[in-house]
Amino acid sequence: MDEQLMTAAKTLARWCYGRGVDERILTCGDQLLKTAVDQAIGRPAPTHLEHALWQQTAMLLRQRRDWDRDHQVTPPPAAACLPCAVAAEQCPTHAGRRCRACGGQLHPIVVDEGFDTHPCCDRPGSTGSHTVLEHTAQLLGATLLAQPA
Repeated sequence: MDEQLMTAAKTLARWCYGRGVDERILTCGDQLLKTAVDQAIGRPAPTHLEHALWQQTAMLLRQRRDWDRDHQVTPPPAAACLPCAVAAEQCPTHAGRRCRACGGQLHPIVVDEGFDTHPCCDRPGSTGSHTVLEHTAQLLGATLLAQPA
């Protein structure tokens, strides 16, 4: 196995691991796999190396899972939806559930509560977060007429 392929596989495995993606990613379609490689490595994988790259990546992810278990390390939470973990715009079920401020994926509880930003992305002022105040006002049936200073 050449060094370039191994380096790319390690980079891709770290990228997948950080998003809670395991070897299940091999069940995704080719377009989603290409998107993952583009995002993780920053360029498309050569066509003749794609299969070998993903096989090596899956092997590294399995090794990491085993290492975590053997060393009692808690891995990142498993991705509930592989397409969202890779590229939410390709997931028809969860599309649009991105933070308005940072673009990151929102937790379902945050969405269920009616928020469109992460709590840490709201910029609290001296009177509190505008989004929290607005949400509270909506719950009370009121509308904020001016933004807090």
